[in-house]
Amino acid sequence: MVDDIDMPPELAEALYRQNEIDRAAAGQKAPVSGFTYKGVRLESRRAVLRELEDMKNIVEAMPELMSRRLETIWCDSNAGATYSVTVKDRLWIPDLKCAISEAVVDAIGGHNCVTLEGDAPVGMEIDPYWPGEYP
Repeated sequence: MVDDIDMPPELAEALYRQNEIDRAAAGQKAPVSGFTYKGVRLESRRAVLRELEDMKNIVEAMPELMSRRLETIWCDSNAGATYSVTVKDRLWIPDLKCAISEAVVDAIGGHNCVTLEGDAPVGMEIDPYWPGEYP
C-alpha cells in the first residue's frame, strides 16, 4: 500500500501527465493488466499486450513440472524485458533458476534482468542475457 503524499496540485498534474505519456508509449494495451495462465499469475505494469503474451510464452516454454513451481511473473513495462518471478513457498529448487532463464530466452530471445522472489530464494537475480550479443 502506498501512503498518500501531499504535493502541490501543479506537481500532481505534471506527474499524472508523465504517467499517461509513459503508459501510451509502452505499446498496445490489453483489457486487463494481468491474468492467471496454467496456475501462474501474469502481470504487466502498464497492461501491455505484448508483455502479457511474452509471459504466457515463457510459461509455455518451461517444463510443466518447473512452471507449476511459479506463483507470479511480473513484467516491468518501464524497463523492458525485465521480470520479477515469485516462486511458490517451499517449491524452490536450484535447477529452477536455469529453467526460468532458458524459458525466457526460448520464448522471447533474452532478457535485461530476472529477479527471483519467494521464501527461497530472496532477491536472487539472473544477469541480462541476449544470446546473439555475446562472442
